[in-house]
Amino acid sequence: MKYLGNSKYDSIVLGTLLGLFTPLVVFMLYYFVRYKGMYFPAYLHYLNEGGTFLPILSLCVVPNLLTFFIFIWTKRDKSARGVLQATFVFAIYVCIMKMI
Repeated sequence: MKYLGNSKYDSIVLGTLLGLFTPLVVFMLYYFVRYKGMYFPAYLHYLNEGGTFLPILSLCVVPNLLTFFIFIWTKRDKSARGVLQATFVFAIYVCIMKMI
């Protein structure tokens, strides 16, 4: 079977950047849809004081699953590895913050 993937977009750096960028975009979309009238620093303070910052951040990482599978389906395994790496960075951050 012939290799279907394009090595142009198959790198760990690209996957890591997309894996870090996607949850931040989803977090901002959540802010614009749900709390559009609130200033962003006040929004962060509100989430932190209410104890909902970490659960919302954890949910914002879920779209990385779609990014990961798109890379897997298109045979870009190095990029998928980068997305997985970025997801672990978010998971470690959430675990450390829950312990503090």
